[in-house]
Amino acid sequence: MIRNLVIITITGLVLALVGIGGAFALGGSDLARHDFTWVVTEDGHNDGVRFQRGGAIPADISKTLAWDGDDRLVLDLPADVIYVQGAQAGVVVSGPASAVNRVRVSNGRVVMDDDADNQERGYVRWSASGIHAWSDDDRLKVTVTAPSVRRFEVVGSSDLSIRGYDQPNLALNISGSGDVEIEGVTKTFTAEVTGSGDTDADRLDITDATVDLSGSGDLRFGPTGEVQVDISGSGDIDLTRRPAQLRQELSGSGDVEEG
Repeated sequence: MIRNLVIITITGLVLALVGIGGAFALGGSDLARHDFTWVVTEDGHNDGVRFQRGGAIPADISKTLAWDGDDRLVLDLPADVIYVQGAQAGVVVSGPASAVNRVRVSNGRVVMDDDADNQERGYVRWSASGIHAWSDDDRLKVTVTAPSVRRFEVVGSSDLSIRGYDQPNLALNISGSGDVEIEGVTKTFTAEVTGSGDTDADRLDITDATVDLSGSGDLRFGPTGEVQVDISGSGDIDLTRRPAQLRQELSGSGDVEEG
């Protein structure tokens, strides 16, 4: 996906520069009536990049995969992910077929298969409203339903939304760039952030918490009991409620703000 995004960015920039002159050639009225879309295809074997004028963008598909995990969910794929606590376990994946068919679930890990034969595609659309660029991976969405996940690990660029959480404890580990939102209730919250992803847990009712920030990600939450904070990176902590006891060790550039 990273290579794909780089290609799209470069292509978009070139089109933006060249398109100024082209717009006059095409005529303003023609541009207002029609969208011009280019497809950027990168061969999985790194044999080259192909540019072509595109037609209709393929419709999204949906696939349901079995959930075979226990209390641990690991995310390592470029997708928007929703976790819902529920008895009917399963993983629903939707998006372009080229991305959906590469998603795998194994032992609680949701990943994207690195298929050398896969052709990564990006799109650049030029219309009257401007130039827009995106990739197939950007449209990938995953919903995980499971009854008892208590440990969440965000390794890649997944954005995770945890909904309806109700367990005695919740452990969060972010080593990637994905952002996390949490809603629900728990007694003990543990967070370790070594990446750049931000966490908003203000809608999670928390009693006690232990937090270790060594990356650049920020954390917003509101525990009410005993809180231990260790910041050795540049991430900031926003306490939206005043805890009964706060112990903090600050050796990095990050700050703790109490609401």
